[in-house]
Amino acid sequence: MPGEEVLHSRRTLSLRFDIPISRTHEFWDALKAGRLVTTKCTKCGNVTFPPQADCPKCSSGEFEWVDLGTEAKLLTYTQVLITPASFADSDPYIIAIGKLANGLNVLAWLEGIALEAVKPGMAMRLEPRSSKEGNPYYVFVAA
Repeated sequence: MPGEEVLHSRRTLSLRFDIPISRTHEFWDALKAGRLVTTKCTKCGNVTFPPQADCPKCSSGEFEWVDLGTEAKLLTYTQVLITPASFADSDPYIIAIGKLANGLNVLAWLEGIALEAVKPGMAMRLEPRSSKEGNPYYVFVAA
């Protein structure tokens, strides 16, 4: 409203997300064990990544776990210079979208390669990792 004073506060806000993974926990368990898996609908055969408890194509809740594969070709990338608060301790990094051999597109950090050497179409490999806190994740590396 006109004439009202607007107050601003600059405080750190910590958020915690509880994401239900009961039906897709095998993905995280496999990632911790160094394997990459995803879901395949047993009704229509649709393979999804990230893993889905319900098929986005036919809505079936019946799926099986299949190997995701690791070989990929770089489709596109960007370098993140100004990091979001959740990655404030990170140096600038490269985010890539790679097409796996099975046709799935995957978004992940691209590690271990200089920005000048990154080229669309280059061969990459998807690899499991574990953070210093022990949380599993995955990255692309040059093949």
